[in-house]
Amino acid sequence: MVALLISLLALGTKFSPGARAASTKKVTGSKAQISLKSQTSGAKAATKKTATKKSTGKKPRKSSSGKRNQAAARLEALSKLPWPENVTQLAGSGAVLVLDNHVDRKGPRELYSLNPDKFYVPASILKLVTAAAALDILGPDYEFRTDFALDDDGGLWVVGHGDPFLVSEELCLAIEKLASLGLKQVGNIYLDTSYFEPDLVLDGNTFTSNPYDAYNGALGINFNTVSYLIDKGGRVVESDKCTPVTPITLDLAAKNKPKNKRAKAGAYRLNIAESPKVAEEQSGLIIKALLEKYGVTVTGEVVLGQTLPGSVTPLYTHVNTRNLENMLADVLEYSNNYMTNQIFLIMGAEVYGAPATMEKGRQAVLDYLSRNGLSELTLVEGSGLSRNNQVTARQMSEILSVFEPNLRLAKATKDGSVYYKTGTMSDIQTLAGYLLRPDRPDEPLWFVILLNGAYDPGTREKILSVLKAHFIDEPAKAAGDT
Repeated sequence: MVALLISLLALGTKFSPGARAASTKKVTGSKAQISLKSQTSGAKAATKKTATKKSTGKKPRKSSSGKRNQAAARLEALSKLPWPENVTQLAGSGAVLVLDNHVDRKGPRELYSLNPDKFYVPASILKLVTAAAALDILGPDYEFRTDFALDDDGGLWVVGHGDPFLVSEELCLAIEKLASLGLKQVGNIYLDTSYFEPDLVLDGNTFTSNPYDAYNGALGINFNTVSYLIDKGGRVVESDKCTPVTPITLDLAAKNKPKNKRAKAGAYRLNIAESPKVAEEQSGLIIKALLEKYGVTVTGEVVLGQTLPGSVTPLYTHVNTRNLENMLADVLEYSNNYMTNQIFLIMGAEVYGAPATMEKGRQAVLDYLSRNGLSELTLVEGSGLSRNNQVTARQMSEILSVFEPNLRLAKATKDGSVYYKTGTMSDIQTLAGYLLRPDRPDEPLWFVILLNGAYDPGTREKILSVLKAHFIDEPAKAAGDT
């Protein structure tokens, strides 16, 4: 479930310090790893069959498959033009840059350059910027925690520190540990989310039910989305044993149901779009339900907007089974916006103190860029969700230079010759990464592709295939013939 859950938050899919020091000694959680299980989405695109109509004298509409075939044919024809006209024609008003940093001590040598200093909306390749900064500011072994404490009246306090991967499986580990420590009954459940600025709404959040559009927060469970199944009887049931159905889940499921129709059986995942406060309440309701499932009686209610008093007795600190480096591999594999901006916010709190704000996160990243002699970016948030982010191909190549030691955290092609990150929004196709030379795999070429505007689907991939053929495949073939 977890791999699907992460991937559904990728931008464009349809269903898709330490932190504050504890005043007392921590009891850390289990380090047992959670396996990533691949699942397919329960929702498939519906196709509508249409009857053949008699001729009306009007030109028939071209089918979508016909348009796709024509687009593919255009791209193929352009790719067969002589070098470098093929790339120039494919990219049009976009930017393409290929650099070799391993031939000249004076700096990277340009192997191909088109509009390298023009600004574009980067979309999700911006995650490489956040990842590079986080590895430097937080460190690859940085751990994410959630604190639990008891007050004198039996109230359970849950203190969030922005764990980007506080999924149901992690929460079950924490609740199981609390039960094993002898916790039998609690009164109210108090949520302390003061590590983040309250009611955070990012530039780029559009208040839709799409999971990639979720709010960020100090205590977000399952990326601030709800997950449920519709069984054959049309009932809303648990998607797994660690993801209980709450009143908020039922409400969102009812709103997601087609009018005057029965919801299709299958798996659903929705963003909690009402408000950040409703998302926070959902986290509290999940904690309450899981406590009861593990035999802990809850006599009180979930109480939001609290700050942990100094007199409360620490009970347990859950440390996520994934450290920062593990999470960044997930971020770059699945393009998870929520996780990226959680890390972005935490960097700000680590450098400038709580509460975390987008401005502090932005400044922390800009400080990192300046400290490493890199150009300042037009940076609004850390995931690429906002269209107000702006970068040039040359600026992105600088990020590739500092991220190169960690390039294998990025997604790779099946043959392992390209490590890359994509960015996709409507009218935006971007791609950045590394071309690995067979004879010199430790000296990769850097490439950046930035396309903003109306391009045929798959244009960036076709450009990459041309770059790979020219700089990797053909030189290797020529070397083998000599």
